Amino acid sequence: MTHRMSEDGATLTVAFTGQINFSANIEFRDLLAEIVEKRPQRVVFDLSDLAAVDSVGLGLLYIANEEVAAMGAKLILAHPRDRVARLLELTESAQIFEILH
Repeated sequence: MTHRMSEDGATLTVAFTGQINFSANIEFRDLLAEIVEKRPQRVVFDLSDLAAVDSVGLGLLYIANEEVAAMGAKLILAHPRDRVARLLELTESAQIFEILH
């Protein structure tokens, strides 16, 4: 997993590439700590270049959603494609996340 972070006013966008999986656990948690420290009002995870998410990665997204909500902000998953979009659909994640297609 690699990521690129950008800020535009109250919105923090994180664009991911690669995979969010077990091996990305520590890096993802470090990223989440950095996001919480910045305290944006809105966090957008741009998933358009993300190839895959496994069950651990899905759990990390749920943790991110909880932590972002705990600071009074909103997490949006943007532009999931292919396998990632299918995983979010199969797990009915739209009930938890706002997903922009």
